[in-house]
Amino acid sequence: MSGGSAAARQRRLTIIVAALVVAAIALVLVTGPLEGDGSNEEVGSVATSTAVGTGTAATPERATTSELKPATGDYRGPVPILMYHVIKAPTASTPMAELWTPAETFKATIELLKKEGYNGVTLDQVWEAWNGGPGLPDKPLVISFDDGYLSHTVTARPILQAAGWPGVLNLEGKNIGKGGLTTTQVEGLIAAGWEIDSHTLTHPDLTASDDASLKTELVDSRKLLQEKFNVPANFFCYPAGKNDARVRAAVKAAGYKGATTVEPGVASKSDNPYELPRIRVNGTDSAATVAGRVRSGAGVSGGY
Repeated sequence: MSGGSAAARQRRLTIIVAALVVAAIALVLVTGPLEGDGSNEEVGSVATSTAVGTGTAATPERATTSELKPATGDYRGPVPILMYHVIKAPTASTPMAELWTPAETFKATIELLKKEGYNGVTLDQVWEAWNGGPGLPDKPLVISFDDGYLSHTVTARPILQAAGWPGVLNLEGKNIGKGGLTTTQVEGLIAAGWEIDSHTLTHPDLTASDDASLKTELVDSRKLLQEKFNVPANFFCYPAGKNDARVRAAVKAAGYKGATTVEPGVASKSDNPYELPRIRVNGTDSAATVAGRVRSGAGVSGGY
């Protein structure tokens, strides 16, 4: 083998490698970073950072340019509120696996509910309908999610978008940023028509918190959402559903219009607005089971 031939082959190899690198860079620029699968999710905490939405992507338009049409209609009656946590199949070792709903089950549930004539709305829209504002479409339904997990943007968002429905995310302050949902991801949910409400800063048992800590968890969490995402954050969600008269009074004093619990039932205008019931969805619940509970308001008590 001559030195000249070897040098020529080396030059050709260098050119090929360089071309492949350029092509790879161009692909990333066009398609953006690859999304992760949400394997970092833990109920109550998003413990490790992910490769999804690192904050380098362009910031989406905010809620004022939502893709969803405003809810319109004449309905002002009771409204079921579903309660979800992680939208991902659990593993054999997953703690609190009942709070993990496989994506396929969630998709089948939304498709069945839409087929049965339900229409997704937000808590703000429900409140307006109950208090003299625009009415709701027939068979309104709120799809709420607690805490703030990667699967809410990676999985739940596109499924709800396909139905033309918004979601309601009860977001913990500690789940914003590294290790949780990035600012860009939350803004993407808002741009898709989602409502963002408060779930405290750190998910404590509010009934065991002293007055100062209680006020901080309620007031500062709402202020964080208002200032960071330009949303009203009119509603509150009690961590694990724990509340008492003192906590409810503090929620009202913090300026919230209402709050959701983990007690089963269909929410109505006649309810105490700071004790709105929700229908908890367990990961083993089939689409038909969830649809039946939406109709009846039945379900199990409890949540995280």
